[in-house]
Amino acid sequence: MLVGDSLFELVPPHPLEGLNVVNAGFGGATAAHVYASVASSVVSSALKANPPSKAIIQVGTNDSKAGADSSAVAEKTMAIGKLFRDIGTEPIIFAIPPIEENKTAFRSASVAAAINDATRQASLRNGVPFIDPYLTIRGSNDVTEDGIHLARHAIIALVEAIRAA
Repeated sequence: MLVGDSLFELVPPHPLEGLNVVNAGFGGATAAHVYASVASSVVSSALKANPPSKAIIQVGTNDSKAGADSSAVAEKTMAIGKLFRDIGTEPIIFAIPPIEENKTAFRSASVAAAINDATRQASLRNGVPFIDPYLTIRGSNDVTEDGIHLARHAIIALVEAIRAA
């Protein structure tokens, strides 16, 4: 199961053929939005009735605004992971991609990096796998189309990480 924001929502289904994937990404979602959705009685009941084997969680991109509390985002991410762990699903946390500030005024690259650092540390403390699917493309140009949403080669890196997880 893919759990997150538009970065997951926009993953095309054909590269994931052969996998049994439910894509629960939804545009504009913050970590708090995703937590509220998963914790809702309707979604929670459905997940308990048919728990996925794994939940790949990638949240924080929409939280990466100046002044955001990276520790709070990391803790909310861990809370999402706990909701899945409590139903027997293995949570896997993905890092958020780099933000290209020259293409967007709505997100902060330094806040995104701080969210990733805080989430990595929280994952270690909680024994939850943390994977950075963008490791090989961090620092390169044109990772995104608009500063936030992934360019084609970044989507390929994300899909490869999903398939490997």
